[in-house]
Order: sequence, then structure tokens, then C-alpha cells
Amino acid sequence: MGYDKLDVPVTNGTLFTTVRDSPGPEAVILHGGPGMGAEMVIGLVEEYDPVFRTALPQQRGLDPSTLEGPRDVETHVADEIAMLDALGWERAWFIGHSWGGHLAMHVAVAHPERVAGLILIEPLGAVPDGGAAALSQVLVDRLTADEREQLDELLRLQAEPEPKPGLMSVVMATLWPSYSPVHGNVVPPGKIRIEDPLPDGEPDTMASVRAHFDAGTLERGLPSLRVPTLFVHGAGSPMPLSATTETAALIPGARVEIIEGVGHFPWIERKGYVRELTEAWRATLPS
Repeated sequence: MGYDKLDVPVTNGTLFTTVRDSPGPEAVILHGGPGMGAEMVIGLVEEYDPVFRTALPQQRGLDPSTLEGPRDVETHVADEIAMLDALGWERAWFIGHSWGGHLAMHVAVAHPERVAGLILIEPLGAVPDGGAAALSQVLVDRLTADEREQLDELLRLQAEPEPKPGLMSVVMATLWPSYSPVHGNVVPPGKIRIEDPLPDGEPDTMASVRAHFDAGTLERGLPSLRVPTLFVHGAGSPMPLSATTETAALIPGARVEIIEGVGHFPWIERKGYVRELTEAWRATLPS
């Protein structure tokens, strides 16, 4: 399957984007993190090749996209709208994984006229704190004794006055086996990249997410959304099911599909099934 590489103009730089030449309606796939790299969802892009013509942007903060800030929710949303404009796409489906699903909901609330539908795979929820604390606890609880000892040492090193760069990537690699109910079943796609911190005073993504939780942005905005919405949740995910069901309850007509035996990356652990769910669900939608 061929694809084009584009540098989309955005505030303070460009957003590196690949666009597949697949048939079907346009869709934007938003990777998780924040700041963990679009390579995390390459398998999802390939799975959706028969269904959508997809654009996969590398979110700001990771090269080859701009490394400049700010990285608040508003700027990420503006980046995605700028990408739609550059592609000449009036409306598109937004398919988001983890933090990318949370971002997709912000795009839909801020610009509902640009969103044809939502497919949210294991998203950070809309109801504070979106399941983040429970997710973190389960990731730690699932570690082996040796992995927990390694994590404790890494966290000690991180707490030093001048920690070595790259420690956060090693922390995430240590936690990675816990994303699946079968310990270590999901291998990270190459080196885990973490974006560099912003200078003091520049808003980062998670601080902005927490501010929007406090403001109730999604809780207030999602009930007025009128686009088809599918939530996909792995039954063995460290992300609590309540984060998905409570968020889905805010969106009129939203559907929740739970996949048994998989965790946070269902398209890796059960190849083809996310696409099958999507196609079956879209067949039920009004034409």
C-alpha cells in the first residue's frame, strides 16, 4: 500500500504526516502518549487500509514534526484542523488510541463540523481523571518482582537533581509488559521515544488535560455531539472499563465493544478484529 509524506504547516513549524492511498472515507489516526510516537499505531493504520483512507500525523514534540511548544490541548486540536485544511478534507473520521482518543474527543467538541465520526480505542476517558491513576497502578501491580525492582531504581534516578536524559523511555519500556493481560505479550514497536520537556512556563499536554478535566470541557461538550461513535475496550486492559463506559454514556448513541483476552493494544493482540468490529458497526449506521 502506497503513501505520501507531507509536512503540514502549523504554529511554530510543521506536522509530519503520512497519507495512505487506500479507498474509502478519509480518517485521521491519532497515536497515544502524549509524545510517544506514531510508530505505535502503524499496525492499526495497516489494519484499516481496506476501510479508510488514513492520515497519520506525528504529533508535535517528536521529530520530524515541530519540537516547539506550546503542547496544550488547544494547540494539538488546532494542529489537527490545520492538517485537514492542508489535505483539503472538509470532514474526516477521527480514530484515536489512548491519549489520541482523548484528543479526538476534544477535536469533536471544538469542531464538530469537521468530524464525520469517532472510533476511540482504549481512550483516556472524559470523566476525571480519565482512568489515568488506575491505569498507572495496574501497570505497576502487574510487574514481576525483578521488574518492580528495576522500576524503583529508575524512579530513584529520575528524582535526582540532574537525571540522565532518556530515563523516561526506559521507565516506559519496563512497564510495557503490563499493557497486556498476558505478561509481555505486546512487544513495543522498536525504541520507545518520549518527547523532550518544554522550557519552564510552556504549557505541556498533561497539565492542559488536567485543566480541562477541572473545567469539565468534555463532560459539558460531549452530550451535544451528534456523530457516530464507537468505543473499543480490551477486557484485560490496565485502563479501567469504567473510563470507557462513563465516557460513552455522555455521547448520544455511542456504542461500546469489549474484546475479551486482550489489553491496551487490541489490534496487535487480536489482529483483524478491530477492523471487523468497525465494519460490522458501520454497516448498522444510516447511509
